Amino acid sequence: MRLATRKAAKRRNRENLPSLNATPPIMRTTPQSQAAASTGVTPRAVVIGLILVVLNAYWLNHVIWRGLLHTYMSLFANTVFSLFVVVVLFHLLLKRILPRYALHNTEVLVIYVMVLMVSTVGGNTNMGYLVYILAHPFWFADAENDWNQLFGGYIPQWFNVRERSVLKGFFEGDSIFLTATHIYNWMVPFLVWSAFVFVLYFVLICINAVLRRQFSEHERLSYPIARLPLEIGKNPEGFFKNRLMWVGFSVAGGIEILNGVSYLYPSFPYIPIKPWDNIHLFPDEPWDALGTMLLSFNPFIIGLTFFMPLDLSFSALFFFALGKALLLGRRVLGLHTGFYLDEQAQGAWIGLGILALWVGRRHLKGVFKHAVGTARTADDTAEPMRYRWAIYGIVAGLIFIALFAYHAGISLWAALIFFGCYFLMAIGLTKVRAGLGPPLHETIGKDPASTMVAALGTRTIGARNLTLLSFFFWMNRVNTAHPMPNQLEAFHIGRQGGINNRKLLSAMLLALSVGIPWTFLLYLGMAYDIGGGAAFHTVGIGWQNFRLLESRLSNPTEVDSFAMIAMGTGFGVTTLLSALKLRFLWWPLHPIGYVIGTGNWGDMSFIWLPVLFTWVVKSLLLTHGGLRVYRSAIPFFAGLILGDFVVGGMWSLAGIAFNTPTYAIWTR
Repeated sequence: MRLATRKAAKRRNRENLPSLNATPPIMRTTPQSQAAASTGVTPRAVVIGLILVVLNAYWLNHVIWRGLLHTYMSLFANTVFSLFVVVVLFHLLLKRILPRYALHNTEVLVIYVMVLMVSTVGGNTNMGYLVYILAHPFWFADAENDWNQLFGGYIPQWFNVRERSVLKGFFEGDSIFLTATHIYNWMVPFLVWSAFVFVLYFVLICINAVLRRQFSEHERLSYPIARLPLEIGKNPEGFFKNRLMWVGFSVAGGIEILNGVSYLYPSFPYIPIKPWDNIHLFPDEPWDALGTMLLSFNPFIIGLTFFMPLDLSFSALFFFALGKALLLGRRVLGLHTGFYLDEQAQGAWIGLGILALWVGRRHLKGVFKHAVGTARTADDTAEPMRYRWAIYGIVAGLIFIALFAYHAGISLWAALIFFGCYFLMAIGLTKVRAGLGPPLHETIGKDPASTMVAALGTRTIGARNLTLLSFFFWMNRVNTAHPMPNQLEAFHIGRQGGINNRKLLSAMLLALSVGIPWTFLLYLGMAYDIGGGAAFHTVGIGWQNFRLLESRLSNPTEVDSFAMIAMGTGFGVTTLLSALKLRFLWWPLHPIGYVIGTGNWGDMSFIWLPVLFTWVVKSLLLTHGGLRVYRSAIPFFAGLILGDFVVGGMWSLAGIAFNTPTYAIWTR
């Protein structure tokens, strides 16, 4: 047993990723550079950051209506592209021609973090969903669905827009948002929802400020998703001199160029690498019981998976295969009992949040004592904010959210359960990202409202609560661009990059205060220009949300015992796997693999093939090549990510510049 444990520990140590660069960062010694090294948050960095906040919000707004999902993956394509441009133009190039004005490494990272903040807002899974959900119900209400009678009376006047003359331009286009009538009708929803989004994001920041030390220093999580931007920002000279990185860049970039040309000229050769190139993989019986199981080979997925621990890759593949085998076996045997895979995953996500708090209970106890002044048991001098102010921020923010919900008409108990589930899932997701870095973490069908319906039934929840809670569908339908893990990674980047995290927090809040209202206005302007009905799947999200609400109200349900058993099973399996993993280092199955591998849709359904390929390659490198060969291969996989994102970003911007559809690295 001890020998097996020591071998497992050695295997884990081999997977501790070394620096991609062989040389340390080059630090200048001028007074200005010394100041930048200690804080990074300089006036010019903030100005450049704000400019890129505005431009990236505009970029995301324009590509989403085409169906280009730059923020669907864990590492955002547009943020990496922006980092690449900033490093090349304002660091490497200026260092050659005007070295005095070249940006310092820490300034580059501050700019990246500011762009990261607006990308969590402008992604289609957050603000893009919110704006269309607000506009949807009163425009599409008609005599057939009878939405006005079914749930229209529960929606308060200040919640959204209900004037059809105002919504006509939103959905049909060929109009201008900046008219007195449009501004007057949208002003209140714009202000109240912008304030809600900012407060919600601020509460998540405060929670991260409390948990950062536990995750980073006590549990020593590795932050795989933050690895590439850190390496580029800390030592761009060494990173861009690595030849193997350029080989990976050329492979991924070459595929992107080839497929981009083929998109414009179909006679040109095309390499099918995206999941939706093989959407009907198993159309015949009984294999159609396998459900969603798409082939893909995206270079950036391969690169990101290479930074995942081997046990996580194996566990995700194992539970994904197990779930598919159960579905196929049920069809072959003619069984009618479902396995409630989505409900199992939902219980597992909530369980991860609870387990994260339980594991960190000593730290949290010390934080609370320090905050209330009963004991000096925690050092918060290096944290983004004092623990006392973080606790005050959480309490004040939660009071605001509770009052927002109560004033809208949601029962306090319903709001407590809903947002309690949301924050537990957010904490669990953040720890997963910080410790293991899965390339995707889509959670369709796993949201607080569904949990409440299964646990309580629609009759108990009530029509008013169901109606108003449906307006929060935007913030938990998919969770691919969830703000909380990105915020924690921003603090990790700041600490590893030598940036004053309290000043970095100011830059993050400034980016959010500009990015949230600006993104809201951009979505409104785009809808009135081209028509919300032409905005790819954002209108479809409205249909999905309110048709589900219609079904729940028209067909009231009681407690779903089988769904609750499935959620309990998910929670229990996650707890058991976590205990086994902590007790026995050799235990091969990781609880996170169960979470991301289980479910009828999402995560492994899209990326199982590149995860399998990368797991095999990484295992062979470690087993037969040893630590030296494994480490030498890391820059190649980093190049795959960068080449995919940079060339893909160029195609995206070309599409905006010439107002024409172009190839995208990830699209639906």
